[in-house]
Amino acid sequence: MKQRYLFIIAALFAFAACREDYPDMQNPRWDINIYNWDQAFVSYWNGLNYNYLFWDIDPTDWDEVYREYKPRFEALKAFGFDSTEINNQAFDMIREMSGNLIDHHFAISFFMPDTTYWFYPGNEEVSSREYNRHPDYNLWDDLPIFLLIKEKEGRFTEVAHNFYSGNSDMSVFSGVLDGNIVYLGFSVFLFYDHEGTGDDVELALQNYKDLLDNYPDVQGVIIDVRSNGGGYNRDINQVLGKLVPQNHTAFYSRQKNGIGRLDYAPWVPEEIKWQERTRELQVPVVVLADVNSVSMAEMTAMAVLSLPNGAVIGERTFGGNGSLAPANEYFDMTYSGFFENDVMWIYTTNTMSRDVNGVIHEGVGIPPTIECLFDPESWTQGIDLQLERAVSYIRNGK
Repeated sequence: MKQRYLFIIAALFAFAACREDYPDMQNPRWDINIYNWDQAFVSYWNGLNYNYLFWDIDPTDWDEVYREYKPRFEALKAFGFDSTEINNQAFDMIREMSGNLIDHHFAISFFMPDTTYWFYPGNEEVSSREYNRHPDYNLWDDLPIFLLIKEKEGRFTEVAHNFYSGNSDMSVFSGVLDGNIVYLGFSVFLFYDHEGTGDDVELALQNYKDLLDNYPDVQGVIIDVRSNGGGYNRDINQVLGKLVPQNHTAFYSRQKNGIGRLDYAPWVPEEIKWQERTRELQVPVVVLADVNSVSMAEMTAMAVLSLPNGAVIGERTFGGNGSLAPANEYFDMTYSGFFENDVMWIYTTNTMSRDVNGVIHEGVGIPPTIECLFDPESWTQGIDLQLERAVSYIRNGK
């Protein structure tokens, strides 16, 4: 037995001796003395090596990235950060080595004396999708839905709303469409911030809940998360809590639990928390989603698809399905997520999500039950084809 242990120990030492000379693990938030691109590359590579959550499914060979790019950055270290030409060249390499990472929350900023460099690879991927007909369009910013409502006067009743202004952080609209479809649309998941305020945001949400409980004839529910950028996870209970008879597993998430690339905690069920209600609505529940629906908007789509009466209509979503740690100092708790130091700011998720069928949609997006693509020409004429398709589905079941 003793000889067996000695053999194992010797094998481990031999493996360590053969291991390529990668940087020692360190918290990249501690890198406060970075004076050239070689040091910046090592800090950045290290940061993603230990903070990035998707190494088990990401196609990028991060070790090969180190082998290929380390000599190239080392050749630039004598220039410091004083040359714009060198800085441009170096950041082009950062873009090149990072462009295929699948985390669609992932964004990079490098701060140089002459400029700030910015790269959001997920946005570039989404903008290149063939079906993306509106890369610069936002439902709530460019053409707020009340303009559409004016074109369709009389179709919405029981209305309560708040539209984004200098005194507000979100747009929200609730009401009854065509006499018997409860509608809720909103720009971001920030309902939690408005609890107890009595403001227009809370009143619009409460109106939606009251309609679910008390409106006499409800034939369907539409939850519009098009152009919705995400927000608080707990808001899912406000939006869906009255649509489930008990706490309901909507999807699963996991985090890292150690410094190794593949040190993962178990998958944990994420639930819709049941909210008290006066009746059970056995009607179609439709999420309207588009290519600009991201993060909590996508988790809501996953959640509704887990319901027996749920559907998603619109477009395949953005593909950033994780949650984000809000602060820089939580590395020892999450071993992943956002980090920054002297020269860089790196935005990356600290949870991975999968749907109830075990499918991970990161970097791909949630496919709709029924595809209905955005049509700019119809929209400018006040015709919302995606909304009309949702109404048709509720009426006809297909």
